[in-house]
Amino acid sequence: MLRLLMRRCRAKARIEAFEACRLLRHSPREGAQDYADALLRILGLALPGGPVIHDLRAQDRSFDESWLLALFAALSRDDHASARFLLRARLPHHLRRPIGWLAGELATRMDTIGATD
Repeated sequence: MLRLLMRRCRAKARIEAFEACRLLRHSPREGAQDYADALLRILGLALPGGPVIHDLRAQDRSFDESWLLALFAALSRDDHASARFLLRARLPHHLRRPIGWLAGELATRMDTIGATD
């Protein structure tokens, strides 16, 4: 699911973190793809070289994919200590809150999609 969502937004322009959150906060019914777009675009600014997301057919996960999946899992189970640790380990201070919020919203939408499959 993660690779499918992230694959669609690689070519889009980068966006300022708080602007993306503001836009999505006023449109809470947006789908997982919109949150994935915003998250990947902001991670492109936060991580040196941007996040590494492998092709759908790749068997191995990149470190970035594993980190994102661990963050989604922590947020889905309301494990705030683990989520905070993961965010602090890799992100500059000013981007932790918006990326954490976007990841939480995306995790919720991915859980909803998974429940309907």
